[in-house]
Amino acid sequence: MKVYSLIYTFVAYIFIVMADRRNIFLSKGKSWIADEYFTKLIKLSFTSSGCCNVFLSDTTEDSETLFSQFRSIYPSNYLLKSNTHDCHEFFLLGSSEEGIMESIKKIPLLQWNTEILIIVNNDISNDSRLLNNSVYGIANINIVSMSGMWILSKDYIKPRVFTKVDRYKEIQINDKVNFRGRELQVCSDYIPPMTYLNHTIQKTINGVQAEVYTMDSDLDWDGIEMRLFLIMAEKLNFTWTLRKPEGNYTYGKRINDTYWTSGIMQMIRDQKVDLAFASIWLILDQETFVQLSEPWYQLHIHFLVPRPHRTTGFLALKRPFSEEVWLLLLSVLLLHSFYTYVRTWIDPKFPKRYRNFLIILTDLIGCLLSMSVPKSVGTTMNKLQILFWQITGWLIITAYCSSLAARLASSGYEDRIDTIEQFVQANLQWGKTGQPPPFADFFDLTNPHAAQLPNRYRQVQNSTQLRQFIMQGNYAIPGIILDTFFFPTDYISNEDLKNYRLMREPVGHFYAVFAVQPWLLKPINRIILWLKETGIVIWHLRDVIRRRDNYNLREVLVEHDKYDGHVQVLGLMPLGAGFSLLLVGMSIATFVFYLELRRTAKTTSVSNRLRDIDKKHDA
Repeated sequence: MKVYSLIYTFVAYIFIVMADRRNIFLSKGKSWIADEYFTKLIKLSFTSSGCCNVFLSDTTEDSETLFSQFRSIYPSNYLLKSNTHDCHEFFLLGSSEEGIMESIKKIPLLQWNTEILIIVNNDISNDSRLLNNSVYGIANINIVSMSGMWILSKDYIKPRVFTKVDRYKEIQINDKVNFRGRELQVCSDYIPPMTYLNHTIQKTINGVQAEVYTMDSDLDWDGIEMRLFLIMAEKLNFTWTLRKPEGNYTYGKRINDTYWTSGIMQMIRDQKVDLAFASIWLILDQETFVQLSEPWYQLHIHFLVPRPHRTTGFLALKRPFSEEVWLLLLSVLLLHSFYTYVRTWIDPKFPKRYRNFLIILTDLIGCLLSMSVPKSVGTTMNKLQILFWQITGWLIITAYCSSLAARLASSGYEDRIDTIEQFVQANLQWGKTGQPPPFADFFDLTNPHAAQLPNRYRQVQNSTQLRQFIMQGNYAIPGIILDTFFFPTDYISNEDLKNYRLMREPVGHFYAVFAVQPWLLKPINRIILWLKETGIVIWHLRDVIRRRDNYNLREVLVEHDKYDGHVQVLGLMPLGAGFSLLLVGMSIATFVFYLELRRTAKTTSVSNRLRDIDKKHDA
C-alpha cells in the first residue's frame, strides 16, 4: 500500500513540475514587443473593444509568448478560432505568410467596420502577399512584423495602399478625414426646398449613359440639403458628380424583403452611387436595405385644407339654434299635437275641429308664436297651458331674434378643419404627383380616423389634373413644415393658395437623413453632428426659406375667418335669406286669408264679402 502511495506521489510531482516549468516559460519568455507598445497597438487597432476573434496559425514558443501578452492586455472577451459575425475585431498571429493568409480566408466579412491586427513573428519583405491591398476588401488593417510596421490607407482613398511606419504612435487613427479629391457619385432629385435641380445632360459613367445635373454657375446649386452637401464636400475634400435617380420612382419601389427596383435606394444598393439626398426619410423599410446617416432635422407632415366659407345661404336662419334645440322644439310640437289629437277622440267635450291633425299643429304654432289664441279657452287649466305656451314662445323668439341679429351683423363662417377627424367628416381627398407615399410611415394607422386617409388618396398625373382637383373644392394639399414655414409637395400657384389654410394637427412626422455607402457613414455622421451643434443647419434652412419662400406660402398660416378689429360690412345674402323667408310667410298668410274669405262668402264673391266687412267696420 505504501509502494502505491509513493508511486502516485512521484507521478503527481512530475506533472506539477512540468506544469510549473511551462507557466514559468510563458511568464518569463521575453516578447520582442514591449508591453507598453503592445497596449498602444491594441488600443489604436481596435476602436470598439467589444470582442475579438483570434486566429493562431502556429504554436511556436515565441507565438505563444505573444498570445499570452495579448491575453493579459486585451480589455474584453476574445474567441479563439471562431468566425462569428458579432465580433468585428480580428487578431491574427503567426510566423509564416501561408498560415496567416489561411487565417484571413476564415474571416466571414471584410467590411467597413472590420478591424484586423496582424502580428507576424518573422520578417516580411515589401513584396509580401500580406501587403496586397486587394485581399482585405474595405476592412481596416494594421500589420506588425520584426522587419517593420504597415498601415493600410482608409477605405475612402482610391487606390488603397500600405504605408510603412517607423514608430507605433504613427499607427494612431487620424480623425481628420481627407478624401484627397476623390470623385464621389451622388444622387438627388428636384425636391423643393431641399434641392432645386432642373437641368440635366447625358454623361457616360463607367461605360453607361446617365443623366447628370448641371448648373451654369456654382452659385446656382441651391436648396437646404444641397447647401449642407456642399459643406460636406469641402470639409471632406472630395469632388462629385450629381446624378438623377434611375427609373420612374424617386426613391425606388420595394418588391419584397430582398429587392428594390429603380430609384435612389436601388442605386445605393447596387453601389452605383456613394451618397444620396432628396428629403430621404429615416424609416425601417429604407434603413433595412441601405445605410442612413444621423438625421439632420425633423419634419412634420401637414395638410393645406380649404378655408371656411362665409355662411350666406338660407340655412343660415337655423344657425342661432343648434340641431339639438331644433329637434327638441319639433319633438315638443309633434308630441303635444298628437296628445291633443288623441284627446279629441276620447274626450267628448273637447272641440271636434281638433280631430284634424293639421289644424292642431297650426293652432299650436300660432299660440307658440303669439299669433293666435283658441276660440274657446275653456277651463283654468287650459288658460294656464296657453299662458305657458305664450311665455315659452316669447322667450324662444327673443333668443332666436337676438342671436340672428348678432349673426347677421357679423361675418359668419363655417367651422375650421383642424383635426384628422374633421378632415374625414369634411370628405376631403388628397394626393400628389410622382411616387405614392408609404402610408404606414405617413400616418398613424392605429388612429381610426387616420386609417381612412389612404383610401382618400388620389394619384395626380400632372399639374392640369392637380388644378382640376383644387377647383372641385374638396381637395387637400399635403406638404411639410420646416421651422415655421409650410412647403407643399407639388407646385401650387399663388392664386390657388389664396383659398387654403394650414390644418393645425399634423398627420405625421419624420427625420430627414442622407443615404450613404457603409464606408461613408462615420465621416458623414461626424459632419452632420458638427453642422447641427454649430447651428449651421438652422442658418442654411432659414436662408433658403427666406430666399425661396413667397407671400402666399406665409399667408396659409394666417386665419381669415376671425375678427380683425375692422368694421364688418353687413352682407346682402344673409339679409336676403331673412327677407325671402318673410316674403314666403306673407304669401302663405295671404293665401290662407283668401281661403277663409272664400269659405265665409259661400255663394257671393270675395270682393262683395270684403265690401260687407268694410261697411260693418264703418258702421
